[in-house]
Amino acid sequence: MAFPNSTEIPASGGTFATNLKNGAEAQAMVAVDDSGHMVGTLPVYRLFVPVQAAGASKVYFDLFNATGSGKILEILSVIPVVSGKVAVVGALAVDLYLTRTSAIGIGGTAATADGSSLTASTISKMNPADAALPAGVTARLGPTGGATAGAVISAESLFTEETNAASYQSTMFDFVRRMQGPAGQALIVPENTGIRLVQDAVASVGNIGFDVIFAAI
Repeated sequence: MAFPNSTEIPASGGTFATNLKNGAEAQAMVAVDDSGHMVGTLPVYRLFVPVQAAGASKVYFDLFNATGSGKILEILSVIPVVSGKVAVVGALAVDLYLTRTSAIGIGGTAATADGSSLTASTISKMNPADAALPAGVTARLGPTGGATAGAVISAESLFTEETNAASYQSTMFDFVRRMQGPAGQALIVPENTGIRLVQDAVASVGNIGFDVIFAAI
């Protein structure tokens, strides 16, 4: 990474950084995103949702931003991962829906922070130097209640038969990016709201996990 090589003092008495270009000092600029952070410095977190067996009307996980967290969540990506390590028999795909929620999930298993288990849900910092999330930002694996359904955001239909190549193309799908388009904004989760991933009423078969990337502003 190149850094400014000098600091100039303009007539106003302030200072600004410069870089030498073609024998002259040019002002060095810093790009800032719409959150007010310098590009590349926004705290980003990853919710790991381990694989679970498909199930009719099953809520695979919820992520909730409670009142008082002091944060707004930007959901950047929600990608499904189909596991092929367990043999399944069946021709039906699994239809999944990303929706908002208006209440926190209850039951299930709470996600840990920066956990090391390969079979437990965890929220990890992409930069270890970033601050921990506030206690009001929580997630659960397989909530059994709460996670009250809100607006439907998007859907995917996944094939889960382990010998079919189509099953492993699921990582090409993204419940969020496909909705946004090249110039769209992130999925915003204000305080006292959340998101969940739920299967429809058809049972189907297979084992599915999720990779969720989000920023906390």
